[in-house]
Amino acid sequence: MVTEIIQRNKLLVRMLCGLIILASGTAIGAGTTIMLVKHHVMWISKPHKDANEITEMISKKYGLNPQQTQQVQQIIDKAFQQRKQSDEEEDKRREAGIQTIIAEMNDVLTPEQFERWNKDFQVFREKHKKPAQK
Repeated sequence: MVTEIIQRNKLLVRMLCGLIILASGTAIGAGTTIMLVKHHVMWISKPHKDANEITEMISKKYGLNPQQTQQVQQIIDKAFQQRKQSDEEEDKRREAGIQTIIAEMNDVLTPEQFERWNKDFQVFREKHKKPAQK
């Protein structure tokens, strides 16, 4: 009878250890999955505000008078224009670099190899194309 109780207790301890290991493994697996997936999930963000919305927000938040609002509008418009110009210049530099790569690959590969590579490269470019700005 005593040995039966001891064996029953051993069985309960083993089952309890098994459940703890199962729960721990599940928690670790779920946590790891979340950490790996969170960087690959596309988060839907709010649309970017335009210069007028930003000016209006600043005007309301800080109680600007009409003259201050106009000056802030000019500052924000100028910043937006500079950003747009900078983006356009960067796009031109990037495109020039891509054209250099294409020309150099054309020099190295046979016509058949280049045709296949260029087709794949253009598919890649289209897949990773920068979204159009408004």
